[in-house]
Amino acid sequence: MIIVCEDASDDVAEILGIAGRRGVDVYAASPSELTRMCTTATSQGVIMVARMFEERTCRGRVVALDGVTDPGNVGTIIRTAAWFGCTDLVLGDGCVDIYNPKVVRASAGALAALNIVRRSSISEFLDAHPQLQPVIAVAHDGVAPALIAPHENWCLVVGSEAHGVSAELLQRPAVRVTIPGLQSSVESLNAAVAASILLYALNAQT
Repeated sequence: MIIVCEDASDDVAEILGIAGRRGVDVYAASPSELTRMCTTATSQGVIMVARMFEERTCRGRVVALDGVTDPGNVGTIIRTAAWFGCTDLVLGDGCVDIYNPKVVRASAGALAALNIVRRSSISEFLDAHPQLQPVIAVAHDGVAPALIAPHENWCLVVGSEAHGVSAELLQRPAVRVTIPGLQSSVESLNAAVAASILLYALNAQT
């Protein structure tokens, strides 16, 4: 169902039109009522309640997150993955919940574009999908993004900013890639920024 603020902008009309054609229930709420229902201080005037997505069979352009806990990063990675035509997102053990409100907002609607897969072990997921060539983002000692020569089906593995990719995954046969940068006081790139750069590189070469 959709709940819309009584004084919502005209942009909401298109959403309501689509909802009406698809048989979605629409309810009106006052600004104060909508504020109590939202998780943000200022809402966009419309909220939706939907079923959680069902897991589907994985296809060929996959992003796997290994212990990424920041909801803003995860949501941004989802949005970027959808932009570059990825098909699936795998959440390993320790990742933030995919339905965390900050993840949903940061994904900007792209959450519905990907097949969401939850696994306790990304390594076991890769064992079950041998057609995927792992490409692992590492802080040091990897090839430059421009040198990646991925297969048609690949899996980009991104670890947390604090701990990186797990030792279990680093022991696997894989292409290891490092984003070069100038020496500075910055220890590492933001996980979402790193994923965006690498997705651009993978997309440019497939």
